[in-house]
Amino acid sequence: MSFVDNLSRVIVGTSQPMVALKKSVIDVAEHNIPVLITGPSGSGKEVVAQALAELSGRSGRLISVNCASIPRSLLEAELFGYEKGAFTGAVKSHKGKFEQAHNGTLFLDEIGDMPLDLQSKLLRALETKCFTPVGSSKEIAVDFRLVCATHKNLYKQVVLKNFRSDLFFRISAFPIRVPALKDRSEDIEKLAHHLAQQLTSVHIGNANFQIETEALWLLKTFAWPGNVRQLRNVLECLIIRSTGEKITAAEVQQVLREQNRQHSDDSADPVQKADNLSGDHLSSPVDTINDYRAFFVSNGKLMIAEHLKSVEREVVTAALVAAENDIDIAARMLHLSVSELVDKKRDLGI
Repeated sequence: MSFVDNLSRVIVGTSQPMVALKKSVIDVAEHNIPVLITGPSGSGKEVVAQALAELSGRSGRLISVNCASIPRSLLEAELFGYEKGAFTGAVKSHKGKFEQAHNGTLFLDEIGDMPLDLQSKLLRALETKCFTPVGSSKEIAVDFRLVCATHKNLYKQVVLKNFRSDLFFRISAFPIRVPALKDRSEDIEKLAHHLAQQLTSVHIGNANFQIETEALWLLKTFAWPGNVRQLRNVLECLIIRSTGEKITAAEVQQVLREQNRQHSDDSADPVQKADNLSGDHLSSPVDTINDYRAFFVSNGKLMIAEHLKSVEREVVTAALVAAENDIDIAARMLHLSVSELVDKKRDLGI
């Protein structure tokens, strides 16, 4: 199997964004430079990291660490390891993720959630290729390829002083952006078949399980706020529930309706939410394009100028809150000059 065939087996999709993503993976896979994978939650950043590790040619394993899921007090010991007696409960020495990744690939997922004090230790380890386990005075040399991922805007985190600028530039030598599923809707059919084949082998052992044409159309036109992870979860639910050898449109409608109820502020699906809105316009921005569609399907009317002004007010307010009312930082977030932001605040009544 060729290099490209291997990649297509791991990363599914032939849309323009995915062709560009695969080219980036091919370009950098065999080069020992840090890669920063960005993209929305559930879009498949870990799959890209796995592809980079598989195609790197390195003899070691892929070692993954989710920086957001490990308590702050334990993350240092998890990364660097520790000696027996280093802290209460350390009854024996433990080899950390850095050492486990020797000759392989270290994948730091959600690196934007790493505490600042650990960021400085990580930077030193990356620059020296050495680290010291907790409770030890002995340095250990390691050789690994670093791949990081985050759903956050790390540059904004640098501006807000939540992330070290020197570490940001160190880990982002080669950035790769994973697109949201809604931005590559032409891949949904192939991706749905790929995921269904994986899931059926686990749940029913029937690799010939099919998805009806109408059901595929519903999957392709859904907004997928949870991206590929949400699509996989929906398909798994459908396969478990299905009474035949095909996923039907009615079954897809039922599961998506349940998803909408689960993620809405009340117990209604988007059409029901639209029915309950009063007046000729939406009073606040809605979450997804599906909500707008549902609003108009239910004969809602929209004063677009007033609504866009409401959306703009929400966006500007959110930027100011994130920047702790620092006009300079908020302006950079919004790609505006300071004077433009000041004028906009006045016009919007903020």
